[in-house]
Amino acid sequence: MISIVQRIIVFCFVFTSALYGEHAVRAAIDIGMGGPKLHIAEVDLNTHRIVRSLYSERFFVNFYRGISQDADRRLSSDMMNQGLAAFNQALEIARLYSVEGVAAISTASLRSAANGEQFAQLIEDETGIKVHIVDQNLEGKLTFEAALAQMDVDAEHLVVWDIGGGSTQWITADSNGTHIVGCSDEGSGAFRDFIIETVQCRNVKEYTSPNPMSAEEIVQAEAHAYSLVGKIERIFKKKLADPRTIVVGAGNVFGCGILAMMDGKSPFSLEELEAVVIGLENKTDDDLGGGDYAFCEGSNTILVYGLMHGLGIKQMQIIPVNNADGALVYGPFWNKKPSDGE
Repeated sequence: MISIVQRIIVFCFVFTSALYGEHAVRAAIDIGMGGPKLHIAEVDLNTHRIVRSLYSERFFVNFYRGISQDADRRLSSDMMNQGLAAFNQALEIARLYSVEGVAAISTASLRSAANGEQFAQLIEDETGIKVHIVDQNLEGKLTFEAALAQMDVDAEHLVVWDIGGGSTQWITADSNGTHIVGCSDEGSGAFRDFIIETVQCRNVKEYTSPNPMSAEEIVQAEAHAYSLVGKIERIFKKKLADPRTIVVGAGNVFGCGILAMMDGKSPFSLEELEAVVIGLENKTDDDLGGGDYAFCEGSNTILVYGLMHGLGIKQMQIIPVNNADGALVYGPFWNKKPSDGE
């Protein structure tokens, strides 16, 4: 529920935003493997950039586990009801801000579900908001542009790394500004399941969290993360070897999870991250802060460390943006009503 104080703050934002004719207040909802993420922001209609963030929140729904446990890769009715309820919560908050419109997107959560389009249609039927199921190429572009908008760097010297629950993207640009997107269907969920199934020899249907992990289990998990370097395209390895390249972690695995594990430190070095990984030994979910996402914070940290080590990334930084930020300024979502067709 929204408190009286929050409602007053909302009113002030809406009132002041109305004074700027070239600005608009928009909302974006990104339905990822960990549930919907809401971002409300004031956007400059001329520069197509976010000028003021007004509100953001994550609503936990474990779509990854819901899909992975189903042999047919279908979302159950219960899972769809949870997702719809979370979407409606986000929509209720967005409407308090008198937003110009709502852009809703989904990535691997609905892209990989056999009935993902059916669930997207259910959301549209219930709320009037169309959910754009974006492919990995567009997913990467949205995140890259959101990160680039907050940095003073040439696009060709930037590599953005986004780890999701069900996929991973590496994004950069060539000298002409053309996006280059490297995609993998292995995200934080598959890595966490590898630890539970292969390293700990447990059933992922019975265990959601790999925590606590022994020192030996952590070493085995690191080795697997290191081996994933072989799946990354050569062009990104070449970029990462260029001293001019800035590496940025984007998306909620980095912006919420890794940043918290690093106590807010960004940029951070490989050695600093290694110290955090060593400190994971025998840590329970509660030791890692508890909450909805504690079950994946340790495994995500090992995944990032292993890949940084394997790719020779000595330092990287985190920009707290995700696909929702990109959706707020992506023209095709706003040149027509959100409920219209693609």
